[in-house]
Amino acid sequence: MAFMAKAARNAKTNADFLEAEAEAAEREEAAAAAEVGGAAATDLDSAAGVLALAQKLHEEYVAEGQDTRQRLITEGQSRHDQLVGEATAIKEELISTSQAKHDALVAEADVLIVAATAEHERIISEARERSTGMVVVAQEKRAEVLQGLSSERSVLQKEIEEMRASERDHQARQKSYLEGQLIELGQTGTDETG
Repeated sequence: MAFMAKAARNAKTNADFLEAEAEAAEREEAAAAAEVGGAAATDLDSAAGVLALAQKLHEEYVAEGQDTRQRLITEGQSRHDQLVGEATAIKEELISTSQAKHDALVAEADVLIVAATAEHERIISEARERSTGMVVVAQEKRAEVLQGLSSERSVLQKEIEEMRASERDHQARQKSYLEGQLIELGQTGTDETG
């Protein structure tokens, strides 16, 4: 956009320059005509020649001014077209580069999202496996402890039964002993009284 504005300013400057050149040519022509006019006062025959010369000079200056004007307009238009073409090419290149960068960033983001999703799934899966493994280990440990306690209970119950049996035997022997002592004591007392 700035290139187009600059080119428009250049074209306007060229047109102003052409107008100034045309005015300068007209002034020179008027000065030449004034000189010729002074000489014309002395020679009437040469007045027609001077007028013809002035007319010829005027036409040459006007033609030269128009040629210069047309050349400058053509050069200005050519420069304008060149600048617009360059600006359009730069714009297209920038758009193309930006689009390629955008596409690359989007593709990179997609790859990162896929990788992050896969990593997330892997971590969740690992955590589930570890959790399941820990539950299995805990259940095995619990079963082991319960089995150990059950075995220990059986051993303790067996020991308790043995102790009870041993205590019953001991009490039965003590009872027999005491009864035997009482019988003996009863016989000893009957022997002494008799």
